[in-house]
Amino acid sequence: MSDFEKRINLNIKLDELAKNVCENYKLGEFKNCKIIKIGYEDFNFVLKTTNGKFVVKVFNKNRTEKDCENLAKRASLPYEKGFSCPKIYKSGRSLIYKTVINGVKYRLLVMEYIDGKDFYSLKKLPTDLELEQIAHEMAKLNNIEFNPPFIYDHWAIVNYAKEYEENIHLFQGKDKKILDKALILFNSVELSKLKYGFVHGDIIKTNVLKDKNGKLYFIDFSVSNYLPRIVDLAVTIGDLCFDVNNSSETKRKTQLFLNAYESKAKLSKYEKECLSKFLFCHQAITVLETTREKIVENNNSDENELYASEGKKALTMLEHERII
Repeated sequence: MSDFEKRINLNIKLDELAKNVCENYKLGEFKNCKIIKIGYEDFNFVLKTTNGKFVVKVFNKNRTEKDCENLAKRASLPYEKGFSCPKIYKSGRSLIYKTVINGVKYRLLVMEYIDGKDFYSLKKLPTDLELEQIAHEMAKLNNIEFNPPFIYDHWAIVNYAKEYEENIHLFQGKDKKILDKALILFNSVELSKLKYGFVHGDIIKTNVLKDKNGKLYFIDFSVSNYLPRIVDLAVTIGDLCFDVNNSSETKRKTQLFLNAYESKAKLSKYEKECLSKFLFCHQAITVLETTREKIVENNNSDENELYASEGKKALTMLEHERII
């Protein structure tokens, strides 16, 4: 059983689960399916039938029923509000389909398949025009009036202090000092003074798809929450605007992104003051969590290695350069 299959206790051939989904959703006759081998939480696969392609998200075995319901609502509401993301199909009247096969319970969503690639697979950063489009969509999302039940995310900037406490023993020397600095910066922010909104929390290379016509779509609302909106800005700037080998280009792209966001949603003076701190903390928690994944969870994936490397380089840049 692979690491991905362990997430859902998959003890049958994936084809069998896929055929079950086809029958329930009336998607046409099963042709084939393929695991999507990126991401950290759930189990995703592409399902091909005689009626086309679909994406199936099978929720992690450790998620509670309430977690699954919350995530389904998070994934469907933005689409209903005009945000650029895949449509969620219903199983009868429910967004979630539940089935038991050979004693294992599966909870899943079926989503619209976007014929395109994410920026991680494309191995490049978005263009200036694409960055502006991403910023505009982010502002739209942050303005949606939606305050869902909180879901804890190890990678979220707002959880830095707790994650630091639990994982700092994995570090020493220079690496520990830079994470210590991030903790000081995080503790200096008054979260109550920041404007809150519905945030995706993970608009990064793997979660932005570009279709064959150049349109951008945003996927995976697994860590979306009602949080300070600069969480989204810090995460996305840190991943999609950062060229770890070129600080001047990073500054230019960051300012372009901020200008585009503010053309739709103005930031307060305090938000702007705290954004650079959040950006530093985002890179710090990326280093913290990729290290935890590698040592504690035995995650040696290319994706984890890439984010670990880029996080360390970004922190080095931020120690010597003011990006915002």
